[in-house]
Amino acid sequence: MFGLKHVIILVICLALIVSGAVFLRKLKLKSWYGILLGVGIVSETVKIVYYVTANEGVYGGYLPKTDLPFQLCSIQLLFIALLNFTKSEKLHRFLLAFMLPSCLIGGIAAMLIPTSSSLSAWPITFQYFIYHTVIVTFSVYLFGCKEINWTVGDYFNSLKMLGLMAFIAVYLNSMFFDLGGYEKVDGVENVIFARRVNFMYVVDPPAEGLPLLNKNHGWFVYIINYAWIAVTALTLCYIKPVIKAVAAKFLRRPQAENEPENDAAITEETPENK
Repeated sequence: MFGLKHVIILVICLALIVSGAVFLRKLKLKSWYGILLGVGIVSETVKIVYYVTANEGVYGGYLPKTDLPFQLCSIQLLFIALLNFTKSEKLHRFLLAFMLPSCLIGGIAAMLIPTSSSLSAWPITFQYFIYHTVIVTFSVYLFGCKEINWTVGDYFNSLKMLGLMAFIAVYLNSMFFDLGGYEKVDGVENVIFARRVNFMYVVDPPAEGLPLLNKNHGWFVYIINYAWIAVTALTLCYIKPVIKAVAAKFLRRPQAENEPENDAAITEETPENK
């Protein structure tokens, strides 16, 4: 991480993101759906072909569990498919509300803290960084998309989705956890092997030595830090509609005590105006 190869790739990705944000900013939202679908298909094809052929002796015929599309970034493939193959505008908006922060935060974090395999072989390096570059560019596009007026309701929907994803991740990690068995050494039972995945990073930090995101004080403290950092980052992505909603609620001009509610207020009938 942050070796010469990694730094060069990051510079190239940054240039591509800036270029995409400038030259594709006027693209229609539905056109982006097609781009994302194409990139997603190519990305997964490259990954499958690499593991099935280049590593046939180990992975021939299947993917390693860690490469299943259940991370914050890779699960966007499911959302992309739903955007392309469903017509519900309500569903589209719900998904886009979550994709705005998750593509941005998840994509940047993935590029800054890549997996060890993503920097080892050029096909996977290409697949990994191009995919994350595209989803980050899409999130930047969503910030300025004139087809969507982001509201505080989208913010709360995004929070709900974040909580749901974390909840599901616990089950997914449990489903794909392999415990080989035990052996006795000096009368003490030890685990022979344990293979586990770390979808959404709810089991372990994404890397060793990170500030706050570490297990120096145990898993519970780690997950609490993880939760508030995630919520804070998501809130910052929606800071404009959140501030607007707060201002509308608490900074309204109070109605004058004797001010009629509207111009059509009915005047009480008196002897003078009968």
